[in-house]
Amino acid sequence: MPSDAPTLTPLITAREPALISDGGGLPFAPLAPLAPFEPLDPNSPAVEALIQQIDFGRKRASKGAGRFRRAPRLPELDVSEKLAGWRELATAEDEILYAKGRPPQLLTVAVSRAKRDKWLVVGVSNSRPLRASRQGLRASSWRLDPDFEVNSGDSELHILVTEQTQATGVPADDRMLAPDLYIGADELVLRVYVKALEGYTGRTRRYETAVTVRLPEPVGDRAIVDGAVYEPPGTSA
Repeated sequence: MPSDAPTLTPLITAREPALISDGGGLPFAPLAPLAPFEPLDPNSPAVEALIQQIDFGRKRASKGAGRFRRAPRLPELDVSEKLAGWRELATAEDEILYAKGRPPQLLTVAVSRAKRDKWLVVGVSNSRPLRASRQGLRASSWRLDPDFEVNSGDSELHILVTEQTQATGVPADDRMLAPDLYIGADELVLRVYVKALEGYTGRTRRYETAVTVRLPEPVGDRAIVDGAVYEPPGTSA
């Protein structure tokens, strides 16, 4: 572990994250995709943007059979049929996240308000992994540092963090936030967050950042779990 590795004191939290995100738009409550919902208003400007995206997706699907095989003609649908199963998953002042299906087969479309109350599609995500989210940041993955053996009496964890967002190879040492920690009878669940860089970030290899996490009590016989990726009930192996 490098001598200048950041040392973090975690925030004690619940086992399940308050918010999760597929990276396609606003974060949402874990149970939101499973909750009852009201039909969407097709006359809403935001829903009109969603309908345009649905039409675009159907058009692309009709051309996806291959060069030498004609795709079957898709049936004509009225507006209510196009919107069947779609619901409002999360809202903010100028952004809405719509969704269809349930995790792990969750399709989301994010729309944002532009000038003159015009709404535009700004993100589409299909069956992407759900990650814990805090302050608009998706949790980053980590692993135990293999150079340090964890003993039951240890009150520190030495971990290697892989930043979730692209950072053009910039180290994350000074952008690490206080992680979330759940302390259970049989497990310690740690969720790590890294403050994203501002401005343009290029696609480069993601590097691991060495971090020390101070625990409020010894590890004991508990399992140590990376809680970054959220698994809906009934989907874990």
